[in-house]
Amino acid sequence: MSKLLLYPIIVSCLSLFIYFLVKKSISSAVNNYCAFCTTMVLERQKFYEDDRIIALYTYKPILPGHCLIIPKRHIERFEELTDEEIMQMGQVIKKVNQAAKQVFKTSSYILLQKNGLEVGQSVPHVHFHYVPRVSEDNSMLKLLLKLYITNLKKPLPTEKLYHFTNMMKEAIEEAE
Repeated sequence: MSKLLLYPIIVSCLSLFIYFLVKKSISSAVNNYCAFCTTMVLERQKFYEDDRIIALYTYKPILPGHCLIIPKRHIERFEELTDEEIMQMGQVIKKVNQAAKQVFKTSSYILLQKNGLEVGQSVPHVHFHYVPRVSEDNSMLKLLLKLYITNLKKPLPTEKLYHFTNMMKEAIEEAE
């Protein structure tokens, strides 16, 4: 009789062990996923690349011209960048700014870089958001509202994404 009671307990314990093992594996895989290290993302969104840095047009722009500047090397936080990567990233930000001025007729920009989940870093790969502004658009409240609702928006259609990446790529090539 005691053996009959022991089997359900063993099966239950084994089931729980397997459940938590699988859950941990799935969670680890999700947390280790990096969109910026994915070929499909890079092929769709990249408009500039050099030996250390890549510039992407974001698939859910806050405003027209919203780009991401990332190191090729997969690192999660700003302080892990080398001095050379920081310097080169600054140079690429200047190139992106010149191209955005030409393509989107912008006059100002915001740089945003987050370090850690607690501050909203959604992709575990260091990146700078380059968000340009036009001179008539001086409402910070409107910008904050757009920043908040951007995650709820649908991604840009592929044709539009390609259009913007091609325009930015051409503008950078013309400037060089």
